[in-house]
Amino acid sequence: MDTPKAAAWVVRKIIKAREDVNQMRPGQNSLISTLENLVKQGKFQIHKAYVQMQPQFPKVTWKSLHLHTHIHPRFKFHLWLAIHQRLATVDRLMKFGIQAPLECVFCATNMETFEHLYFGCPKTNKLWDRVLKSLGITRQIGSWKTELNWLSRLASRKNCKAEMTTAIFTMVVYCIWHERNSIRFNKGGYNMDEICKEIAKHIHIQGRKKTKWQIELESLNNFP
Repeated sequence: MDTPKAAAWVVRKIIKAREDVNQMRPGQNSLISTLENLVKQGKFQIHKAYVQMQPQFPKVTWKSLHLHTHIHPRFKFHLWLAIHQRLATVDRLMKFGIQAPLECVFCATNMETFEHLYFGCPKTNKLWDRVLKSLGITRQIGSWKTELNWLSRLASRKNCKAEMTTAIFTMVVYCIWHERNSIRFNKGGYNMDEICKEIAKHIHIQGRKKTKWQIELESLNNFP
């Protein structure tokens, strides 16, 4: 239905809304049945209508991990880049024509790629394994995708061990990249003990604000 040019703005809005509702009609449902689905206890639910009008995309598996409330904003931003593999690793720099030393700064034997940097390298793999064992978790460390899927499932749980493990994972992901940059650009050295100490300090500081973490933190008095 064409909108009359001389129509008042209210009429134009009503006609436009009719078009939007028509687009929301699933299958062969009538306009009346579509509107009835948006009514609850005799009241029209504008929220339902808004959600129905938005494009529907498949949910990502890592949603519960990235939206976790116990992750520091700095680590959360870095995790977002890591999940989308947008970190400037050597293999990615080469695609843009930027030349850089190819070797991984941790093991110096393999080319630095995202998959190698995150748990494909023996040094970063051992770091993550060591931190997990300090939490009482023993498992075979897999690829980045394997660890991401495991943490995404763990992040949906509400117990304190799961919350702490989720928060620590994001710290480890950030620390690996931070150490990589320090070694590559500032000629720094890799000290796994110091990284573990920093992670332990941060989780204890963060845990002071969370009452239900206290029992678990008492068992983490020693550094990993």
